[in-house]
Amino acid sequence: MKVKLWGVRGSYPTPLNSKAIEEKIVKALTYATPGDISSEESVRSYVSTLPVSIRGTYGGNTTSIEVRTSSDELLVIDCGSGLIGLGRELMASEFGRGKGAASIFLTHTHWDHIQGIPFFTPFYIKGNRFNIYSPVDNIQERVEYQQALTHFPITLDSMMAGKRFFHVKENESFYINDTKIFTKSMPHPGSAYGIRVENSDGVFVYTSDCEFGIDEMDHIHSYGDLFRDADVLVFDAQYTFQESVIDKMSWGHSSATIAIDIAMRNNVKRLILFHHDPGYDDEKLDSVLLNAKTYLNVNRKMANQLTIDLACEDMVFDINAD
Repeated sequence: MKVKLWGVRGSYPTPLNSKAIEEKIVKALTYATPGDISSEESVRSYVSTLPVSIRGTYGGNTTSIEVRTSSDELLVIDCGSGLIGLGRELMASEFGRGKGAASIFLTHTHWDHIQGIPFFTPFYIKGNRFNIYSPVDNIQERVEYQQALTHFPITLDSMMAGKRFFHVKENESFYINDTKIFTKSMPHPGSAYGIRVENSDGVFVYTSDCEFGIDEMDHIHSYGDLFRDADVLVFDAQYTFQESVIDKMSWGHSSATIAIDIAMRNNVKRLILFHHDPGYDDEKLDSVLLNAKTYLNVNRKMANQLTIDLACEDMVFDINAD
């Protein structure tokens, strides 16, 4: 199973502006030695050693995930602005010829999870086929409403690809060929769902919008059927711990501290902190990861094999039982 992150930001897209790019260049040059910039080759070698926060960015697109099974079937989870880049890449394949087929799972319909749909080029190509799954009761109506003519000049029906909507029940599994999909309701205003994707390769779990406070942590064992033994867990860590329990309580998001506690209790192998706050620049995100690793090290005896990373656009995970 191969997983690629196309959008990692929460709430709304955050493209870099000129000032932010300038600051990155200044930092890179400040750290450089004369030898680092003596030729194009040396410059490229030097830049490759810099952290993501200086040589690039963790990303500004909202949530969208590509999952490829071992049989190369495509599952897209959520359709934020990151979906647009995925669509461009798919157009170079059978989707550009109107012969593509894929499944889409929508965890909920807040804007940062559906705003890429009107700009997803494969939806405009006749012959492409998409099955869209969600535990949301009126999922088709919600997606269509985003493209009512009062909101967007092209309706969903005018996008010529075939699109079929399926309502799935939470706390029950269904299959897309040999891949088992399980979904569970998450604590989030307006409702949202986590998804567990499991096949012979391993287990990938994604829950990008969830607020686990003290009450939820008291019965976190009831979420074990979602989190348990995940090879990779992508988890909502939009806020700092203080923000999640004081400043922004009931806003619907968790912290890295909570994510680590849940991962440790459920024997997760790799935790990816996700759904970055739009107010956090790359330097702030560096501190989020540093603080998370510090917390993990303090609790290392409980953590077993757990490793932590910060979600970054274009990050790829290969999950293989072998």
